[in-house]
Amino acid sequence: MALSPANTPARPRWWGGLVDFAAALGLSGLLVGLILWDGTEHLPPAAASAAGGAALDEAAPAPRRVRPPAVAGQFYPADAGSLYAAVAQLLDGAPDVGLRGVRAVLVPHAGYVYSGAVAATSFAQVATQLRDGRLGRVVLLASNHRGDVDLDGVSIPRVTHYAVPGAEVPVDPVAQELRSHPLVTCAPNAHTMHMLEVELPFLVHLSGTARRGDDGRAGIPTIVPMIVGRLDEAGIESLADLLARLDDGRTLFAFSVDLSHYHPAERAERLDQYSLNALLSLDAAALARATTDANQLLMAGVGLARRRGWEATYLTYLHSGHVSGDNDRVVGYGSVAFADPLTLSAVEARAVVAYARQVLEAHVRRGESPAASPELLARHPVLRLPRGVFVTLEKAHQLRGCIGHLIPRGALHDGIRTCAVQAATEDPRFPPVTADELDTIDLSVSVLQFPAPVRAADPQALLAALTPHRDGVILMANGRQSTYLPTVWEHFPEPRQFLQHLCQKGGSPSNCWRDPATTVYRYGSLEVRESQ
Repeated sequence: MALSPANTPARPRWWGGLVDFAAALGLSGLLVGLILWDGTEHLPPAAASAAGGAALDEAAPAPRRVRPPAVAGQFYPADAGSLYAAVAQLLDGAPDVGLRGVRAVLVPHAGYVYSGAVAATSFAQVATQLRDGRLGRVVLLASNHRGDVDLDGVSIPRVTHYAVPGAEVPVDPVAQELRSHPLVTCAPNAHTMHMLEVELPFLVHLSGTARRGDDGRAGIPTIVPMIVGRLDEAGIESLADLLARLDDGRTLFAFSVDLSHYHPAERAERLDQYSLNALLSLDAAALARATTDANQLLMAGVGLARRRGWEATYLTYLHSGHVSGDNDRVVGYGSVAFADPLTLSAVEARAVVAYARQVLEAHVRRGESPAASPELLARHPVLRLPRGVFVTLEKAHQLRGCIGHLIPRGALHDGIRTCAVQAATEDPRFPPVTADELDTIDLSVSVLQFPAPVRAADPQALLAALTPHRDGVILMANGRQSTYLPTVWEHFPEPRQFLQHLCQKGGSPSNCWRDPATTVYRYGSLEVRESQ
């Protein structure tokens, strides 16, 4: 099953002006890929070693040790006014999709002309939390990009601040405490590159001028800067545990990761879709085979998300060829947010089914399919969320039509609109719904989680892995795909029976679920019925 992320081929509305935007910033010479820096020219004189001048001095720490900007004027503007104007422009073009309780984000780290808009999309999801002070600390993580730094575990630098134009971002005191952890070390040269630095201006802009700290200065969140080196399986689990202990409800985790590097665009898109699908499925085993610059870090991030019960939401994707026009060797950039599980209030639930009913009535009676109004989306931001969705029609407690998208193809309101029309008129099992039937139709909407693979050693383990009345199931066998929503457990409450009927629905023998070649996915769902 090709679980390709939503909107991958589509150009976001802010894309068209990126090249002009780069020229306006004077950044036309930005490099697309990874540049190995020796760090010497970016360090304060006192920090340069006599041998090569590249390392941060670790002798007798001074009260203030500021890591200066390393890539200002190259990855982003060196002038503070120009920098924060650029960040504001990027954030203005980034949609807030209405996620609640965002706890972690995937952000890219190329020059702003290439990946700034994608990074802004991630940070836009936590803009309100940063502005009002609900997020007071940000754990920033990236993989080691220095080929001359031999790093096992996690490096935290012995500095008190990271400087960017116009601001100094304080390192959280917990960084000192973490140095006693067996996974943590300090490899100074690992921190001389751009991967964490390029994220800081977003934090400064969103929070640095919006609230005041106790000392009267701008209340910029503290950061815990981490560069991650080699990790074995135990190290990945250890890092996930360490991060989980840092989750205090006021901490954001930002995973600074770029996707595939230097492949032709078509191949890069396939590789990046695989990586994003694995991330959205919280599938660490699949991420081990992904093509990114930080597989081990993403696996730890998935471990954190699983420990905390977070859901992943796809936001957007671009590669460098979309900006430069050079599609021979591109770098991929993705935006994903991890948040508390989606819930719907009673008011939101009524809005979801009311909009589906509005579309159903308009299409059946007049051939129209009205788009969600700006007023509706403003009142109910949840409708902007990218989510898979099914619309089910029943008549006298019998199925009358059911069509859906297992993975997001856009915002929830777009999915409701499309699926309401198709359930009424394009379900091949039924004739189109007529106007005379509308008053007898009971409508329901299922809002889906992203599907995750079920890995089971044998058929008995597969049966044990499924949770009746909670899991929706996708089954792929013999080149065919079929799915049952969680509500179908009402008809087939025993897992063996459920899978047998699902095999038959897909046109396969009832025992196809026992075949090792059969692939099974599961997903959660929020079910909203008009009759409720």
